[in-house]
Amino acid sequence: MIARNSAPATSENGMPDFVETLGPAFLAHLLRRLSDELVEADRQWHAEAGIRNPPRTSSTLLALDAKGPMSVTALAAMLRQSHQLVMQWIRTLQAEGLVESRRDPSDARRTLISLTRAGREQLPALRHTIAAVEHATRALIDEIAPGIYDDLWNIERELRREPFVQRIRNAGSTR
Repeated sequence: MIARNSAPATSENGMPDFVETLGPAFLAHLLRRLSDELVEADRQWHAEAGIRNPPRTSSTLLALDAKGPMSVTALAAMLRQSHQLVMQWIRTLQAEGLVESRRDPSDARRTLISLTRAGREQLPALRHTIAAVEHATRALIDEIAPGIYDDLWNIERELRREPFVQRIRNAGSTR
């Protein structure tokens, strides 16, 4: 395991990382940085492997494979993402020819999203790339912070139980 530094990391100019000096109130900023770093590496890995979908849309393809055709609303609920974001992902996947939409035969007001033949054909290669990402992620976690993956899911569950805004209000009322 790597020893933790108590001093903030330094940036390219040798100065302490400004956001790190701001403290835990900027956890979301740090998590966004980490997310962006991981997604960019995954994007490069996808390109090397010939995977056509952007990494952020992989869960959408896997959900459609697991559950079959679904409405955008159902997909958004399943992935716990906004309807607007899932619509964006669907448009991207449609442009790549990996998903298609059609009217729900039982309710003409609903649109169902499903995998195309190309989407289904890409799944084995996608799963192979995901396996490599999972292996690298587990190795990184084990090296730096064993248990953090489960801890992050526990944080997410707690925030569903008591939203963060309520926690902020509670902290603000004690001052």
